[in-house]
Amino acid sequence: MRKNSFIYLVTLCFLASGFVSCNKCCAKEAKLQNELDSINYAFGVINGEQIKTYYLQGDTTEANIKALIKGINDAVKKQDETMRFYALGLNVGSGMASQTKQGLMGDSTLTANIKLIQQALIEALSGKETKLSGDEAMEFLNTIMEKQQAKKAEAEFGENKVAGETFLAENAKRENVVVTESGLQYEVLVAGKGEKPAATDKVKVHYKGTLIDGTVFDSSYDRNKPAEFGVTQVIKGWTEALQLMSVGSKWKLYIPYELAYGSQNQGKIKPFSALIFEVELLGIEK
Repeated sequence: MRKNSFIYLVTLCFLASGFVSCNKCCAKEAKLQNELDSINYAFGVINGEQIKTYYLQGDTTEANIKALIKGINDAVKKQDETMRFYALGLNVGSGMASQTKQGLMGDSTLTANIKLIQQALIEALSGKETKLSGDEAMEFLNTIMEKQQAKKAEAEFGENKVAGETFLAENAKRENVVVTESGLQYEVLVAGKGEKPAATDKVKVHYKGTLIDGTVFDSSYDRNKPAEFGVTQVIKGWTEALQLMSVGSKWKLYIPYELAYGSQNQGKIKPFSALIFEVELLGIEK
């Protein structure tokens, strides 16, 4: 085992440097005149075998093998530091080209325009003025990917959205349920008389969270330990409700998915799930 590991590390070093120690690159030209020649030749054989095993992975396509050999020969011939960046450029270009098969950023619903990607990449790399700054591009892509993920989640979990909306519509008709402008619903179980927390406060609460089918997904009561957190460090429905509650209150919250975890998958809480919480506000931590 130690021997194989050593050979593999040698291979990695060989690939990273882009150079080999032998004087001859082709087996037909090799002349082993002394022990040092044999050592160099053996090193080349080991690296060649390891490249086949770990990088070609059984790929015997003649064009691919020729391209790999050409790259090795060019690097050895030039022994130029810029070859490292040339190799990096080849890898980047190859990765860009693969987007046409896999879809842009691995998303099969987004068609890759390699010419546009290439143009933008080179403009940014060359320090030219780009149509979007780096920060703007990152923000834009994050927004797009969030939308794409939401579409995929809705296709798979759209039933949760319908079920939650139906439940909340019926629940809103109940006499003791209050519906706020945001869509949050709450029911006062115990009316407290203490102070109401502000957005900047930290609170201590006991709570139990369930899905609309009654499945419990979290409970501080079960842990026998109240939770402490900032008013704005929780989901939107909680943040809104906590600032309406007085210390000593116990409310039942009915939270639409938009004010909970939205299209995110949170384990037991699937995307687009409406949630129910019993919340007891024990105190405000100043």
